[in-house]
Amino acid sequence: MAAREAHADVRVLPPLLFLVPLAIGLVAGRRVRLRRWAGPRRVLAGALGAMAAGLFGWATATMLRAGTNPEPWVPAAALVTDGPFRRTRNPIYLAYTLAYLAIAIWRGSWATLALLPTAVRLTNRLAIEPEEAYLRQRFGDAYQRYAERTPRWLPAGEPVPQHRLRGRVVGRKTR
Repeated sequence: MAAREAHADVRVLPPLLFLVPLAIGLVAGRRVRLRRWAGPRRVLAGALGAMAAGLFGWATATMLRAGTNPEPWVPAAALVTDGPFRRTRNPIYLAYTLAYLAIAIWRGSWATLALLPTAVRLTNRLAIEPEEAYLRQRFGDAYQRYAERTPRWLPAGEPVPQHRLRGRVVGRKTR
């Protein structure tokens, strides 16, 4: 198969890697729920859900604007490194994680929260690793440089150059 026709060897629909543990946790945790702090829990869950939806939409729109498809079984037309991809290599999977957390917190389900690391491990192994192998093969050094400066999961801020820190106290200039 030519490199242009190749695609990531992802054999499972990535959302299922979150939905299956989520469903198992919700069923298993029906009887044992966090019943306290329902109001604050729902506010937190709503905020996480809104962040998940916003991040998912932003990442998908960024990929489509770059002319590439977000589905991992479709060949990548471009290496996307702007928008949310400047801060994390996997903003869509991060959005799935935020949505999972939102549902688990909303429901007050300890069992669901306990299964989140399983969903993340499955996603790393069955989706991200094959995608990264494909992107390394497809884009070579450009992908390697991108992977070295951009974290896989959690966003990183821009480092502040040391020369800008000298002579400053947080929030104000010194003499």
